[in-house]
Amino acid sequence: MARIAIIGGGIGGLAAGCYAQMNGLESVILEKASRPGGLCTSWDKGDYIFDGCIRHLAGLKPGTPLNNMWKDIGAMPSDIYFPEELVKVIDQKGNEFTVFYDLEKLETEMKRISPEDSTLIEDYINAIRRLSNTDLMEVGFWGFRDWLRNLFTLIKNRKVSKYTMISFAQRFKSPVLRTFFPVIQYGWESIPLTLNLGVMAGSAGKRYGRYLGGSAEFIESVVDRYKSLGGEILYNTAVERVMEDSGRAVGVRLENGEVISADYVISDAYGYDTFKKLIDDRHLTDRLRSMYSKPIDRMMMALHVSFGVKMDLSDRPNAFSLFLDEPIEIAGDNCSIVNVINYSYDKKLSPEGKTSLKVMYDTYFSYWEELSKDQKKYEEEKEKIGNRTIEAIERFIPGIRAAVEVTDVATPLTTKKFTSNARGYGSKEEFRLRDTLKGFLNKPMTLKTLKNFFVIGHSIGGTNLYGCAAMGRNAVKKICKKEKKDFYSS
Repeated sequence: MARIAIIGGGIGGLAAGCYAQMNGLESVILEKASRPGGLCTSWDKGDYIFDGCIRHLAGLKPGTPLNNMWKDIGAMPSDIYFPEELVKVIDQKGNEFTVFYDLEKLETEMKRISPEDSTLIEDYINAIRRLSNTDLMEVGFWGFRDWLRNLFTLIKNRKVSKYTMISFAQRFKSPVLRTFFPVIQYGWESIPLTLNLGVMAGSAGKRYGRYLGGSAEFIESVVDRYKSLGGEILYNTAVERVMEDSGRAVGVRLENGEVISADYVISDAYGYDTFKKLIDDRHLTDRLRSMYSKPIDRMMMALHVSFGVKMDLSDRPNAFSLFLDEPIEIAGDNCSIVNVINYSYDKKLSPEGKTSLKVMYDTYFSYWEELSKDQKKYEEEKEKIGNRTIEAIERFIPGIRAAVEVTDVATPLTTKKFTSNARGYGSKEEFRLRDTLKGFLNKPMTLKTLKNFFVIGHSIGGTNLYGCAAMGRNAVKKICKKEKKDFYSS
């Protein structure tokens, strides 16, 4: 029986482990931390649970390829919440824009704000409707017939898919829509509009929703499935090196000196660690060598500010973006928008009558790295950020500051400490639709000079949670082909 050593117990590594066991392969997951999940995590603080990952979970419609994958690895069925809106955008002048998933409501809302933009609004709504039966997140599962069936839809949507969020917004005549529209998808102004169209269509069709219980509970359900299949997870187990013989991966050496032999190695570790620490530099392509020589300092949504508040906010939207008349200073940046996630819909994350909230900011890794040299200043800065953030929310929800019972500020260094993930590497260019669609294919990376070695995970292109899981699945599928075994899945 072929044996697989899997480095990292994130969703990709866990999915690989589940599919390995389902297909009669022996596997062991080597997790550096004391708990599984990596970036897919949540944590307790006082009476509250603060979530660090899942927002829109794709693959919730039974019978679809993604839903079958979630079932395979034990994540489904589960309790799911389907919100009515993506976000509500508000400014201090009284302007509001609710991004409903119901497309008739959304069209009415946008035309209320700007009747003079009716034609452009209809183009946007129709582009979402065209994707009602086409889930871009499933591209990696498409066969030839699926491509034929969906190709016409993709061609029809070219009229709008060439835009980014902000470039499309500039076409509106209404100053309100020009200002509000770019931030409706998590505040990401530069992403391809197609990503927003996909989320809107998927949410309208109840293919996307919110997982109740938090990301740690999601991961635990996958761990339970893996163990039930006979898989083994070793926690607090750091890998020092991938072992090789005659150009093949033959196992791993742990930091404690122990060697674990294997026929195949799958790395779901942080990309930098995989390519710069775990394998020899001679295996890197020129592109990889160049990529990992260029650290990216600016990190998206890397500063998490969470609050446990003694208020029932179930009458508020599940997400709201607040435009401030006066910006607030956050980690050296002037921020004029505060994007709030309201977890009042999930009763598992807070006591009755109370609410967990989260705000995420882009930030610079180097800012926190420098600040951490003085622990007192580091903690003072976190406290300031918590205070400034809740004061900004107070402008829209009077009384909320006095209702705060717990504040938690997780910086990029917090993430590095608990998951080993740090700054990104590679190009600083904006999102490109071509690269985005390529990411949807969920292909594990292989190296020509190191056989039987696979790299998976978000840092090498895994799109969202499902993409990393699909990469793990596809790595095992390739191994089954090498072993001349039929690959089993739903």
